[in-house]
Amino acid sequence: MRWVHALGAAVAATTLVGSVAQATLSVNLVPVFVDPTAKSAISSNTVRTFQLQVSQSAGEKWNVGSMKVTLASNARLSGYFYASPNHDNTLARNSNFNNAYAATDPNKYDTFVSTPQFDVTPTGASQSANLNVVGTSDFPNVGPATNTPVVPTTAGNAIGSNQTLDIVWGDSQGVNATTATDGTVTYTVAQFTIVGNTGAFIRGYSGGTAATNTPIFFPNNGTGALAAASQGTMYLPIRGDANLDGLSDQNDLNAVLGKLGKPATFTQGDLDSSGSVDQLDLNAVLTSLGSGIGAPPGSALGSLVPEPTTGLLLAGAVGLLPRRRNRK
Repeated sequence: MRWVHALGAAVAATTLVGSVAQATLSVNLVPVFVDPTAKSAISSNTVRTFQLQVSQSAGEKWNVGSMKVTLASNARLSGYFYASPNHDNTLARNSNFNNAYAATDPNKYDTFVSTPQFDVTPTGASQSANLNVVGTSDFPNVGPATNTPVVPTTAGNAIGSNQTLDIVWGDSQGVNATTATDGTVTYTVAQFTIVGNTGAFIRGYSGGTAATNTPIFFPNNGTGALAAASQGTMYLPIRGDANLDGLSDQNDLNAVLGKLGKPATFTQGDLDSSGSVDQLDLNAVLTSLGSGIGAPPGSALGSLVPEPTTGLLLAGAVGLLPRRRNRK
């Protein structure tokens, strides 16, 4: 079994956007409802959670992810990534082993990275049995990570801190990552909980086992001005932005007003993912009106796929570090 890290492949899309697939692998950015009890325990400020979820069908398995995310900060936007009490302050690995946390527990809404083996069939006795973190993201290039990952910490839970997640992570179980190989299975590979009204651009890629050495960069899911974002850029919405154009404005207000009291999706105005549009969604837009995240990254990526002689493949958990040292 082999790890495909230096293989940059961004399989992404989102329930907030369209879906992109490479072979039988796709990734969606999914808003998650935060239980009011947990929300109150986390902060008196705004709390929102989004998950990076992978869907795969027979013949393909998610293997590796690489991303860098920095929350926007300006006169109208502020906030941080939440690190729960049981957060891994070094590697940001998922601590919710075998779904141990109830919906009311703040630990359930930690900011973390995960893998299909950890999320779907947690057979190991510890996180490291299913999840390997190897360093910082190599995006926009395709190559091995070399530095200690930058992750949120429990000590950084304050406005102005915990604003960056820069990481490469993968499934140490490789091709044995899931048991549901005869049909579609969906699982979470990363989670972001934001305290405050800010948002970010998630930049990076994912890779699978069927499309080895074929980078799939995150797709651009923004609308309006954000549609000009460079390849490999996904939008993590600011508060009050239902139509994903980077602004909280009259268009978002109209979306909410048009669905008040009715079942709806995120882009139709259900901004807290409760299942319907209500006063809380209206408040989210009203208190955020005029906020904007600014221009998306737009630089060219250059060559996306290195030649095989550059050693694109990284061996699984055991052989990974020696191969990285050989590249120095």
